[in-house]
Amino acid sequence: MKIEITDLSPVKKSLAVEVDAEEVSKETEAVVRRYTGQVRLPGFRQGKAPVDMVRKRFAKEIDDDVRERLITRLWREATSEKGLIPLGEPVLEDLKHEHGMPFGFKTTFEVLPQFTVKDYRGVEATTPASRVEDSDVDEALESIRQSHARYAVDEARLAEPGDVIVADLHEQPEDGEAKTRERVVLEVGAPGNPEPFNANLLGAKTGATLAFTIDFPAEGSPSGLAGKKVSYRLLVHEVKRKEIPPLDDALAKDLGEFDSLAALKTRVHADLSERKAAMARSAVRQAILDKVLLANPLTVPEVLVEEEIQHRLEDMVREMMFHGVDPRKAELDWKQLRERNEEPARKIVHARLVLDAIALAESVKVDRKDLEERIRREAERISESYEEVRLRLSKGGGLQALETQMVREKSLDLITSIANIQGAE
Repeated sequence: MKIEITDLSPVKKSLAVEVDAEEVSKETEAVVRRYTGQVRLPGFRQGKAPVDMVRKRFAKEIDDDVRERLITRLWREATSEKGLIPLGEPVLEDLKHEHGMPFGFKTTFEVLPQFTVKDYRGVEATTPASRVEDSDVDEALESIRQSHARYAVDEARLAEPGDVIVADLHEQPEDGEAKTRERVVLEVGAPGNPEPFNANLLGAKTGATLAFTIDFPAEGSPSGLAGKKVSYRLLVHEVKRKEIPPLDDALAKDLGEFDSLAALKTRVHADLSERKAAMARSAVRQAILDKVLLANPLTVPEVLVEEEIQHRLEDMVREMMFHGVDPRKAELDWKQLRERNEEPARKIVHARLVLDAIALAESVKVDRKDLEERIRREAERISESYEEVRLRLSKGGGLQALETQMVREKSLDLITSIANIQGAE
């Protein structure tokens, strides 16, 4: 077998393989014998038809089978002989298969980049400030107040920013399909509403009918509405004013855990301190990793980037479905979403490759006990039994994937522990 490897890039290879006609003949005879033993032709019992008749009757099928078997076997043997571990499926670019002639083919495929990781020890970083200010506590308390707001129907009220309108909404895009939703809840002045839409809600009253048209500009408009003229008609059922409770002991007691506002403030401060400290730790870890990635630039395999983009989009779809949104009706620009996710996906793949190299250099491993404990915690988090989660992970390489993830986490822990980290000034 002749094997020729050409480097197309640090991660892309071209593999050309050729075997002589005798090898093809042996493979062909093996396929013919298999067909002869399995097929049934008129006038003959199964496995008893003459070989020449089988060869003639199934000529195309035999040729296809020989070609597929040779490509599969020779590809496996050639990559193994050259010590290559291909990523994804190879692309067949050239094929030579003629009776009595040598058999050959050429493929292109990607492999992991070969590199020696460097400059991951003693990385300099600064921990971000995590001090909790009085303004942070005030902001959190205001958020609590807002979350416990109530809406009261006021038949005489003219809608103001922050009020809520309950209305039947009819939407008719120019040259598009009309949509009608009954008793939809609209917040006047909500950031998610187009500005002209919010302007037309101001002053609405219970029982009123609103009719208006909006010309959406080509730039900066909601997806699916850019550059379109849309007519709206609303039948207002209710206008509700927002009533925000005062920040006092009564509000603290309503939360069910506190005897006073002072106790609530103490808990809020403690929670914010813990959250900010966790964010600071995460930020410094990311800063260290970013510096290591800059010190180890790589050409990453496109097949891994594509897989990561696909996983990110699938996660987004699952999240939408979890919240009751049908992705097929959401008018998503999939091309734009793919482009938006490409750079983050590329960075994630880069980070994984570098962390894997650090794990190899430092012999980072995960104990079986730690792996089992991780599974137990995950089972508790999703309220399933340990046995159910472990069984699910054991199928389709889930256990190996989890172990690989944990090794990468330990590698990041390692370079963080040996980094030169300064406290925030």
